[in-house]
Amino acid sequence: MGINNYFNILKSEISEGNGSFTLELNPDCEVYKGHFPEKPISPGVCNINMIKSCTEKVVEKNLFQNNLKQCRLTALVTPLEHPILELSISTKPIDEDNFKVEAKLYKDDITFMELKAEMQCLK
Repeated sequence: MGINNYFNILKSEISEGNGSFTLELNPDCEVYKGHFPEKPISPGVCNINMIKSCTEKVVEKNLFQNNLKQCRLTALVTPLEHPILELSISTKPIDEDNFKVEAKLYKDDITFMELKAEMQCLK
């Protein structure tokens, strides 16, 4: 289960610094009461945190996102229209405490977000 009950991981495949996840958004999460109750839309910052949480599973370390290189929001994520999403993550170590991360949040032929970032291990 993700931050504030925002999402659940239904399926994950992790191998050699890469991860593939099937995620389920929770439309009853408190986030949507403020963003927006009539037509909930997933906040970009929550989606970024969802990517970070899944990246932690790929690298098996607690992480801090210290540098967001690129974040393209290309379609609205809504838990009512798209409750199930796919997430692909690729990580490359910079050194033992830092990783380059590339991620894509999508479903079928719709890409919702593409992210390039650097994440650092929490001590």
